[in-house]
Amino acid sequence: MTRYADIFASARTVLERNWREGRNDCDLEFGYTCPDAEKYPDQFFWDSCFHALAWSRLDPRRAMRELRSLVAAQQPSGLIGHTTFWHGPCRLARAFTYNILERTAFQTSTIQPPLLAYVWAEVADRAGDGRFADEGRIALTRYHEYLDRERADEDGLIGILQPDESGLDATPAYDAPLGWRSHPKVGFLALQRFNRRRHYDYRRVVADGGFHATDVLVNSAWVLGWEGLARLGHPGAARRAEQLTESLVKRLFDPVTGFFYAEGPDGERLNVSTWAGLAPLAIDHLPIHVCRRVIDEHLLNPERFWLSYPVPSTAATEPAFVPGNSRYLWIDRYWRGPTWLFSTWFILRGLLRLGREADAAHLVDRTASLVRDSGFREYFNPLTGEGMGARAFGTSTALVECAALADEALGEHRVVA
Repeated sequence: MTRYADIFASARTVLERNWREGRNDCDLEFGYTCPDAEKYPDQFFWDSCFHALAWSRLDPRRAMRELRSLVAAQQPSGLIGHTTFWHGPCRLARAFTYNILERTAFQTSTIQPPLLAYVWAEVADRAGDGRFADEGRIALTRYHEYLDRERADEDGLIGILQPDESGLDATPAYDAPLGWRSHPKVGFLALQRFNRRRHYDYRRVVADGGFHATDVLVNSAWVLGWEGLARLGHPGAARRAEQLTESLVKRLFDPVTGFFYAEGPDGERLNVSTWAGLAPLAIDHLPIHVCRRVIDEHLLNPERFWLSYPVPSTAATEPAFVPGNSRYLWIDRYWRGPTWLFSTWFILRGLLRLGREADAAHLVDRTASLVRDSGFREYFNPLTGEGMGARAFGTSTALVECAALADEALGEHRVVA
């Protein structure tokens, strides 16, 4: 790890600074990494997955505790929500915008991309802990059963009822079907109110004509989750992952443009190119010809995604692309252009799988240069490299996992950016 020794050292400092542990009022023990001490002090599902991947390279015991805390918050239904409030009720300043049924709720009622089973399998392998693997298989089978029961269509793909469930809150992918209700416009509160009155029950929202969509990133994580369950010993999970991959390609891949797009509430293709369309590259059994088209026609296109500091959250050719901060009134609108570091992980897996070693090395080296110049910021300008948003942002330590994967796959045979 000598090439990235400084990255590993500084990432450990961030992770340790953001570590929180204790017992809550219900006597549940927790230990997790908050993304940011002030801005995001709670445990976030999606972020914890990447914190655990980083911890697994530095201290597997912390990685296991991070994931066990997520599972400790699992609801009787099997749901593990987007945000868990270990330290008490949701802050009053967030109560109107978080997806909770009441102020005293222990956890939000919505999902994030279901990557947990994949990450659990990775951590179990690195820790060499069979008991931990068994824990994961039991809890995550319940979680996947919840998503199957409450969210899945006939082809097995799952739906979202708000853009923030995709992990990409203000993504321009859903601007057209949402219009005045898009995040974070004032109308977004009306969307939340509609969903809250239906207890964030996806089936009820769909039946009552509410917004819903089939998201590429969410379903890429869904496939990866089943791949993880297979590694944890769940019978039939490997075949399920293959079936879902087939559904993903059939339904969300556009053979004309060679890219993955979300599907809107009326089954329409939402032809907005965001980095979510690159996320399927992480899937083990994605057809090679599909991988090649996504990489060669889109990822490596210097006018779209292969910018000075790849990969932007929205293609630079999109009218909605904003490389720096984007605001509606005084509210930040995320995911409309800047580079977020955990997207690198999905894309790197695809490049390595296809043997694109020079491109993989370039991607990791350019990502590392962002951190070396600006620290572990929340997001970065893909044209200038300027760091923006929160500082000492825990989720950006996902770079540790990318650096380790690059070293394992490439060794010293690499192109220096």
